Amino acid sequence: SANENFNLNVKARTDGGKFPELVLERALDRELRAFHHLVLTAEDGGSPPQSSKTHITIQVLDANDNHPVFDRPSYGARLVENSPLGTLVVKLNATDVDEGPNGDIRYSLSSHNSAALRQIFAIDEQTGEIRVQGNLDFEEATVYEIEVEAKDMGSPTMEEHCSVVVEITDVNDNAPEVILTSFSSSLSEDAPPGTVVAVIHVRDRDSGDQGKVQCHVSPDLPFQLRKDYEHQYSLLTSTRLDREHVAYYNVT
Repeated sequence: SANENFNLNVKARTDGGKFPELVLERALDRELRAFHHLVLTAEDGGSPPQSSKTHITIQVLDANDNHPVFDRPSYGARLVENSPLGTLVVKLNATDVDEGPNGDIRYSLSSHNSAALRQIFAIDEQTGEIRVQGNLDFEEATVYEIEVEAKDMGSPTMEEHCSVVVEITDVNDNAPEVILTSFSSSLSEDAPPGTVVAVIHVRDRDSGDQGKVQCHVSPDLPFQLRKDYEHQYSLLTSTRLDREHVAYYNVT
């Protein structure tokens, strides 16, 4: 039977016998066709001619000629900071149309990733699951880009790469900080209202509304806060002080 991949060469022997040789004419691709079924017919020169047939099945063995392919070029995920250890980030999926070891895939973090990133994320080499194994801190990093590779187990091995972008969402896990940058521990009782007692710097490392700080002092005290800049306040006297009435104030 005709087959574009094979050709039949018939050679004659000195004793008058003939023998056929099946010759490969074109390269075979197992992924397109794993088996070829041929029919070899032998016919004599009599009248009427007599013939016989035999069936030939050719199995195409696999070669590692295909690399793994991810189902997308890049992946994205979003996690809140302080996510528990073992939290699933994303599950990767790559396929390889080769068979056996040539199509058996192993996942790993690329050597291009920093040592610090490798301490935060880990990947299961067989399932492709990336999980948290270190502390996620929004104040340290808001985005991580992880380079991942998928390798088959053929020889020589073939590989493919993809990237995973992980965005970290802030949570309100930082208390405001109050720093005295200037402070007068004593005041004259005849100091006029509006005298500066202290200069205060405040900050909160959280982002957005969680990082906005409001400052106030007790209205029962003869002091008031004046906002000078975004994160700076001045503590002022609001009335004249009377040492004979109150000698010490504890301002919070």
